[in-house]
Amino acid sequence: MQIEYHYEGIPDKLVAQFKTGKRGRCFRRRSVMTNAGSRWELVCCTIERLPPGATEFEPTPSRRYAQVLLHEDLLTEEECLEFANDLHAGRGRVGECELEMRQAPQWQSQLLPLNNEYMKGAGLVVGLNVGQRSTRMQIGPLLALDQPYYPDIDEAGRDWLPFTTYHGHSDARNDQICFLLPENRAFFGGAEFAEPGLLVINVEGAEVNALDLVIKGAYWERGAIHHFEQAVADSKAIVQVSEDADRLEYYLLDSVATTFDFYREVRYWRTEAGSSVLGAAKRSLEAKVRASLSAGEGLNVEFKPFVDPDSKKSPGGAKSKLDEIAITAVAFANTDGGHIYLGVSDDCEVTGIEAKLCEWAKQPSNDSVIGRYLGALKSRIKTVVVGELAFEASHIWLDGALIAVIDVPVADRRPIAIRQDHYLYARSGASNRKVPPDQWREVLEPSDKSRTL
Repeated sequence: MQIEYHYEGIPDKLVAQFKTGKRGRCFRRRSVMTNAGSRWELVCCTIERLPPGATEFEPTPSRRYAQVLLHEDLLTEEECLEFANDLHAGRGRVGECELEMRQAPQWQSQLLPLNNEYMKGAGLVVGLNVGQRSTRMQIGPLLALDQPYYPDIDEAGRDWLPFTTYHGHSDARNDQICFLLPENRAFFGGAEFAEPGLLVINVEGAEVNALDLVIKGAYWERGAIHHFEQAVADSKAIVQVSEDADRLEYYLLDSVATTFDFYREVRYWRTEAGSSVLGAAKRSLEAKVRASLSAGEGLNVEFKPFVDPDSKKSPGGAKSKLDEIAITAVAFANTDGGHIYLGVSDDCEVTGIEAKLCEWAKQPSNDSVIGRYLGALKSRIKTVVVGELAFEASHIWLDGALIAVIDVPVADRRPIAIRQDHYLYARSGASNRKVPPDQWREVLEPSDKSRTL
């Protein structure tokens, strides 16, 4: 769901998590810190609610290296609330690291579905940027006689932090305190078609039978929207959904409209393995790429070479290749959606990105390296974009060449913009154009008809 911003105080949703009356240390705090010479500085910190019954959880001993500290401790609800209050007041302490915020606190909260990059399961994530350092030196190897070996701090962070995916020094969650609050009361456990047109949605959780739950959503077929709503009974709901649907969205609510979980899928997006409800795409990804190569760049297609997620603007202020990707994604979202293919030249020649990817990763390419690269791209794009830009990144091997694919649907809420950029971007033919103010209404006003990729 859309990110909510909180300026006046700690989000009520977070405070409620610390006032359930549960006893014992039921939150685990893990952090990665570096020593720049005279003091410890925070790289990233998570406070993760432990599963029910884990009050006797034994902490993992912290791991100390010459320049890196991997810290862990367990907190009670009261200690978590005290820590959050300290952070909002502009101070705080994590292990040996004294935090002093350099800006007014701005909390962010977001409800995440099952497949996310924060935790294993649906739930609430609340974050606060503490702004310790904007840039950090790379540290490695991590060697200590009594501690495990890590080649660099990025690998240490991937192993230590509970994130399902962590992108190391390019991760947008660095310099943040992240409260990870998995939902265990009620959440989606999967869905499948029992027969043509009837979708069975399973609901799991500790309080499924005690809550008055309903599933509310819609599917799209050839641009037309079809709504559905069904109460949950015996931990499931059966709804009518066409197997030819191009897009599907549904939410799990209780009688007072509390949202527990949600699911979204567009047929052409690449979802996590086993999570697809709509099944195989009408056209395979390979067929879609070949069709784009045949047609060339246009309103919904852009070709680019390899893009380094860590690229910076040139000293003269010229936009980097990453900036160009972000602008194209924004233009697609503001217009009719589209696809960005990395590893294809402007004249439709497939060049691939494998060689440059190996240079970026400093190791041979494999599924793990490709996943890290795509994740880093997504993370960096999100840091420069303002608005809810819902896009997916995948890859395909085409005739022996590796191509990265970024799929961008039309934004539900426009405009989508580039941070600290005063222009409105939209797609015109095969180019991105800066829209003059007298034409903004044409872009910002929603069309009379639903549009999908």
